[in-house]
Amino acid sequence: MASHSYMTITGKRQGLISAGCSGHSSIGNKCQSGHQDEIMVLAYSHDMLAGNDGNVAGGRGKHMPIMITKAIDKSSPLLASALHECEEVECVINFFRTASAGGQERYYSIHLTGARIAHISQQVPHAIRMNDAEPQELVSVRYRDIAWAHVPGATSAYSSWGNEDE
Repeated sequence: MASHSYMTITGKRQGLISAGCSGHSSIGNKCQSGHQDEIMVLAYSHDMLAGNDGNVAGGRGKHMPIMITKAIDKSSPLLASALHECEEVECVINFFRTASAGGQERYYSIHLTGARIAHISQQVPHAIRMNDAEPQELVSVRYRDIAWAHVPGATSAYSSWGNEDE
């Protein structure tokens, strides 16, 4: 069963890029109360590799960009501008699941600082062959620092990559 995830993104130049992204004017009848200033994340992917090509003596791990799939919404032009202008951004991604007592609980959180939009791919599905699919975009984010937290388990970790170009 898929869980909901939401991302807040703030640019150094543009401010809160995700402002109003889960509102009716942004995503229509899919609007999410309680998450108005967050981007609904449809899919999330992040790869990390062992250092030195996986050798046992290895070095630090290599962080690949975080990849988010999201609906085309009011943040889409702002994300394109952030990519074009190489704007530094800060991202918080919160993952939710169904709590044992019912309702949604935030169980996992990722915080990126010193981040930049690295790639955007907008995709509009074929109108006849994929008539149930909706326009979406894949957004890749490189970062300098990342922090992970499992909220109910009270575990966390942090990695400082140093330079997002490394």
